Amino acid sequence: MICAAAAAMFGAVSCGPQYEEPQSGSPTSFALSFFKEVNKNTPSDQNVLTSPYSAGVLLSMLAEGAEGQTRAEFDQVLGGSLYKAEDLGSNDTLTVDSANSIWVSDNFSVRNRYVSLLEKDFDAFITTQNFADPATVRAINNWCAEHTSDKILEIIDEISPSDVMILVNALYFNAPWYDEFDPEHTEDAVFHGKSGDVTVPMMFRRGQYNYIGYQGCKLIEIPYAAGDYSMYILLPPPGMSPDDVIPHISEYALNSAIKLMAPKEVVLRMPKFTLETEMLLNEPLQKMGLESAFSAAANFKGISAMGPLSLSVVKQKCYIDVSERGTEAAAVTSAQVRMTAVRAPQEFTVDRPFIYIIASDEGKNILFAGKTVNL
Repeated sequence: MICAAAAAMFGAVSCGPQYEEPQSGSPTSFALSFFKEVNKNTPSDQNVLTSPYSAGVLLSMLAEGAEGQTRAEFDQVLGGSLYKAEDLGSNDTLTVDSANSIWVSDNFSVRNRYVSLLEKDFDAFITTQNFADPATVRAINNWCAEHTSDKILEIIDEISPSDVMILVNALYFNAPWYDEFDPEHTEDAVFHGKSGDVTVPMMFRRGQYNYIGYQGCKLIEIPYAAGDYSMYILLPPPGMSPDDVIPHISEYALNSAIKLMAPKEVVLRMPKFTLETEMLLNEPLQKMGLESAFSAAANFKGISAMGPLSLSVVKQKCYIDVSERGTEAAAVTSAQVRMTAVRAPQEFTVDRPFIYIIASDEGKNILFAGKTVNL
């Protein structure tokens, strides 16, 4: 689904409907920025799979507990948008669900207002656990497995002694294509990967699809059944890599390119594939502007009155399986919140020979200078 971002078509759409440049505070703007930043932090020869939505929900829950400069940074990164509990459009044919859970250490107290907000606005499951008990790690991971149909079995490896709260979002998507591929038409074919050619099962279908070609790029929309969801795939021109396209993605160009697509008879060949990714989001989020939240300067007073808090680890795992039937995908994003120790004062004990100066004017006018070696 994040392939939709590539619909930017190099940011150049010169005809068709005109758009006003969107406000920076849209979920699409955050999603594209998040994808770009994760891609920049991933080696060019590695696959990238992210869930901006799952990350957006997690950051929104944290934002609601942040104050001052830290809240301002969350607002900047999220563009002022908050991802709250919503009906994502599940029905008898299509499943798309988001779930939130908050795990609190039994020696930590969360403000009642924050608990109520998470329950009301994010439909969050909140529980108090013994963080020193390994069973808590198992419970968190079991919750993730339950809410991703066992596609993501583990998000937490261990809980640090300084961790006092863990926030988790799970996202699950399962939908058939509007027009499924016939498995009998799937044949092995060569995929020209960055690391070399490989043989993969290639699905085949000929039919009507929304399509646009521009300056060598090809963009297609592959709709899912019984819902508003589609997969958009952009194929760069031969000799050009996705990394050449991604930096030019913009919300304006994405909206424009999709609007300009038109039905066309297409012979579609695309690979079946299954991918799993795991990424630490600390660095990408910091580069997006969320800096103080990971430091001693973090202000999460809206969460608790107990000591200063900061983020220790923000992590995301994703899964996707694309087949003749459709697509199954899952993501889990977690944030571990730690108690930040109050910075200890620098010790300075004058218990050995020393030099001293008495001066005014920032040391320019020295009245006395001495050295004491005995008392």
